[in-house]
Amino acid sequence: MKVALAALAGLSLAVGLSACDQQRAERVAASYSSSTKPAERPLPLPTAVAPVVGTDAVPVEEEYEVRAASSITPANLQAKLSELEQELRR
Repeated sequence: MKVALAALAGLSLAVGLSACDQQRAERVAASYSSSTKPAERPLPLPTAVAPVVGTDAVPVEEEYEVRAASSITPANLQAKLSELEQELRR
């Protein structure tokens, strides 16, 4: 009889503790806000998107020649040459 009472007391204690754990888990889950709640499943990793670069975006030698012919004149040749030399020294 004492054994049966002890078993019954142990069983009721175990059921009571599991119910407390269940209630605690529900309270903890309810306390999370939407920003701190753990995700149900992991978010997918972002995929890398290759930048779209056309051949028109790459300057060619002819464009440099046209730009130089319009910006360098005999009057400012020495000044532009000095600028280029200083840029190369950096």
